[in-house]
Amino acid sequence: MGSTHGRSYRIVVGAMICSAILIVAASCSSSSGDRLSAQQRAAIGEVAAAFDAAEATTASAFDAVVVVPKLERWQETEDRHQTALRALRDGLPAGECRTAIERLLVVEDGQNVIRRRLIEDYRQEKFGIVAKDATDYGASVINGAYQAEDAVAEACGRSSVTADKVSARAAALTPAQNMLFDAVLAAYAETRVAFDAAFSVSRFVTDLEALQAADASVRAVLQAQMETLGEGDCRSSLSEILDIEKQQEDLRVVMIAAGKAGDTVKMLTTLDQYTAINSTSAPFVELRRTAFVNCGGKA
Repeated sequence: MGSTHGRSYRIVVGAMICSAILIVAASCSSSSGDRLSAQQRAAIGEVAAAFDAAEATTASAFDAVVVVPKLERWQETEDRHQTALRALRDGLPAGECRTAIERLLVVEDGQNVIRRRLIEDYRQEKFGIVAKDATDYGASVINGAYQAEDAVAEACGRSSVTADKVSARAAALTPAQNMLFDAVLAAYAETRVAFDAAFSVSRFVTDLEALQAADASVRAVLQAQMETLGEGDCRSSLSEILDIEKQQEDLRVVMIAAGKAGDTVKMLTTLDQYTAINSTSAPFVELRRTAFVNCGGKA
């Protein structure tokens, strides 16, 4: 997610137009007309600080360092859920109910493979592949888990995922078997909590919207200061910085829309594109270096 983006941007704004944001004594090598007043420096500092805070918050929402442990906890809860399912299976006599539980466990085993692959791909921040993993997992739910869970409810008279789905067949279950079903339901509830914690899409969208507003403020101030510069390499370099910032803004718009629509796959695919041009990306780093030199900094 580019967690250093805000700090990097302040360096861009500060070092390249001699802002006091760097909190160092600096002088511009460009003409005196390029110098900023104390009021201008304060204005840039204020909006850049807001941008920095917004970027730091947003970065943590889907940062691998933050999300991967949550994904691992999700897998841990799924492991406990499957342990409860196996205990239920072992506590049932041969028949339709036990067979339905066994078939559900086969689906769960397949989902384990996808989840572990997703965790590893997320660890490496390969968001494009993570999006494919998310698609595969969604397909396993829609085309496998739902049917297997419904089959359990039909064969056993009790659902393995919801307590209020009970039929006359449940009367055939013993008190011990009902306790095993209760344990499965409790474990399943834990998996839902862990899943929601791992993919906090609503928080991510809210943070992105805050980042958009902060970024717009920073770009507006930088654009205004650019207008005070004469034509030359410094202004051209700053213009290129603004161009890549606009690309980032456009991608954030797509991610926000996808998140609000519940399209996690689209959101992750776009996040993959975003990381290619964020503050830690090679293009952005090179633009920042070039602009710093072109605007009077020492290489």
